[in-house]
Amino acid sequence: MIKIDVLQFLIEKGPGRTELELARAVHGDKGYQQQVNQDLSLLLGRGTVEKRGQGG
Repeated sequence: MIKIDVLQFLIEKGPGRTELELARAVHGDKGYQQQVNQDLSLLLGRGTVEKRGQGG
């Protein structure tokens, strides 16, 4: 749960960050998008964050 709390904090304090930016903020320079996908999906499902853009 700690990572989810950290992700939510980062999103609230810096909206508009990409998944890669969030992953690197949590896991360091070698962070990659897939490391945060599951936790971000959980936050999306709860309705506590929203996703914008199409990604790719």
